Amino acid sequence: MRVPEQLRVLLLCGSIFTLVGGTLSFDSNSSSATTERPPPIAADKHATPSLSLRPPDTSTPGRDALAPVPLDARTARAAGLLDVRGVGDAGMAVTYEQPPAPTDTLPSGKQARFGERLTAFDPTGLSYRGDLSFINWESVVGTQCDHFSGEPGPVSYAFVSDPQNLLDARLYGFNMVGLANNHSQDCASAPDSVNGARRSATWMDKLQRTLRADWLWHGVGPRDAVRVRTLALGDRTVRVAFASLYVAAKRCPFVVCGAARQTVFRSMETAEADLRILSLHSWNAATQQQLVETGETFLRDYEGDIVFGHGPHVWRDVRIIKSSSGEPGVLFQSLGNFLHPELAAERKNLIGRVLLDRETLRVRQVQAISVATDGATASFADAPSPAAVPTNRTWTPVTDSTWRSGVSPYVKGAYFNLPSGSTSSPTAGRSR
Repeated sequence: MRVPEQLRVLLLCGSIFTLVGGTLSFDSNSSSATTERPPPIAADKHATPSLSLRPPDTSTPGRDALAPVPLDARTARAAGLLDVRGVGDAGMAVTYEQPPAPTDTLPSGKQARFGERLTAFDPTGLSYRGDLSFINWESVVGTQCDHFSGEPGPVSYAFVSDPQNLLDARLYGFNMVGLANNHSQDCASAPDSVNGARRSATWMDKLQRTLRADWLWHGVGPRDAVRVRTLALGDRTVRVAFASLYVAAKRCPFVVCGAARQTVFRSMETAEADLRILSLHSWNAATQQQLVETGETFLRDYEGDIVFGHGPHVWRDVRIIKSSSGEPGVLFQSLGNFLHPELAAERKNLIGRVLLDRETLRVRQVQAISVATDGATASFADAPSPAAVPTNRTWTPVTDSTWRSGVSPYVKGAYFNLPSGSTSSPTAGRSR
């Protein structure tokens, strides 16, 4: 029997649950469900793994020989690097069905809980968790939909995911959530006669207040301008400006779509921020080209730092785009898929990783980690080498076992370095 939404609002967002040591516990007599303890989020109190970096290669003047930084984010911090990662399309929904509760079973037989799916994929969390970890949530957020958009069909899909799954995503390390995409409006009417995008924003606000956590979300609700938040990232704080934009439509009620592009750009440019990150979603080949052009414009003309693109459901190019001031930005044209029950099997997906100097915030190294997905299941074993991803640089496959230490022996990576450069101040050319 499905719990009415009003009761589930109380169960999820009232004072009836507490976070204890990273574990979510429900105190209500009506529910005794608890999560498994998620992999611990790295903190300074943890012992820092040793990091072995090759000395600079002086045989080729100007060559920057930073070794592939191991997946454990603590090693990046020990090396003076800020670790930013991103994954593609995710959700926990069944098309044109009410959102499965976290205790429900998916048609595949898997539990409909995002935390469970993350644990099955990587029990350590080391592959996807950085100082900043982005996820594209391709679904409405809510516990009920009174009327779905469109009609069920072979190429028609509508998704609503229980907000508990966003809570799981945060507990497991994702602290940037993009919500602007072609499934943001899948629920035409949620309870109280509001549309799904507006209901998603309401739920995200509730989770924000309940968690009191350092995270950023954007893409749905009445706000088009970017969100800026000062995040405590280990030994320093970083002012992060973040926005999520769906490029394939001009105007969408309560979704940040194409018509909001200049608002997003201008608010990014004027934001009091040290780091500017943009999520872009496309729908077809034509709008994917718009995504690429939008990402390049953001990095070149608006001092952007990182673009996480998604939409084609497969990996696309990773490119370095220099700004008008000469600073390098990183464009992931498409990360592909991540964990979503309704997505078809695809072997070519990425976890994108950008490592920046913790003082200057200049890009030092870019990594690609390949992931094979089949619905809500992901694995490293079936993924090809990410060195095959097109790029305007040259990938070096990772062969050092230290890089994958603690993670699956099947995880594959590739990387390239950028010159360390120099700036006159720690945030020169970035903050305003």
